[in-house]
Amino acid sequence: MAEALASAELPPELSVFVNCPFDDTYLPLLRAMVFTIHDCGFIARLAIEDAGSGETRIDKIARIVESSRLSIHDISRVELSAGSQLPRFNMPFECGLAWGCMLFGQSDLQRDLLLLDSKLYQDKQTLSDLAGQDPSYHGNDPHTMISKVRHFLAKKKPAGERTRGGAAIVNRFAAFETKLPELCARLDISMDEIHRFDYLGDWIVAMSEWLLEPDTHA
Repeated sequence: MAEALASAELPPELSVFVNCPFDDTYLPLLRAMVFTIHDCGFIARLAIEDAGSGETRIDKIARIVESSRLSIHDISRVELSAGSQLPRFNMPFECGLAWGCMLFGQSDLQRDLLLLDSKLYQDKQTLSDLAGQDPSYHGNDPHTMISKVRHFLAKKKPAGERTRGGAAIVNRFAAFETKLPELCARLDISMDEIHRFDYLGDWIVAMSEWLLEPDTHA
């Protein structure tokens, strides 16, 4: 994933910046989100891509935000971290960065963003500056995540271009997961490894290969 994204000129109109927790706990939701983005014909952009770059993290995030027409922001992680007993502010900070780019950026791109949270109205307590916005709530359920992301992206495609329904994407996601052991064998990666967050890039490679196969799983 890192090499592919770093070396290609990705079309900004199809790029979707993903801002969410990057850890094993969130991984099932992140996989559902990324699969949906790609299955809808878009490209997920993550701050972890090209991990060996000399860029600072904030410079990398700013570059990806600027070169992505769309972005998805999950601000549900409000718990204190076990080690420091402090909250993490990365997600709302990156959401603000994308919002500023949307409002003040000089570009012909028709930018938009999707705000996600896990619990109904939690965002009204944690990010009240966004009062008046309508976040989507996923309830920490990957299938609900698929539905919410699909609903957002379907409205961003050119008029007349079809997007399969959420239930169909859920079924395709399940079909991909069934095929994952075979795909991992091709990559010489174990199933234990592929289910770890630090193998997310390899998982995306496997997902991309599956999506590019002859469309017998349509």
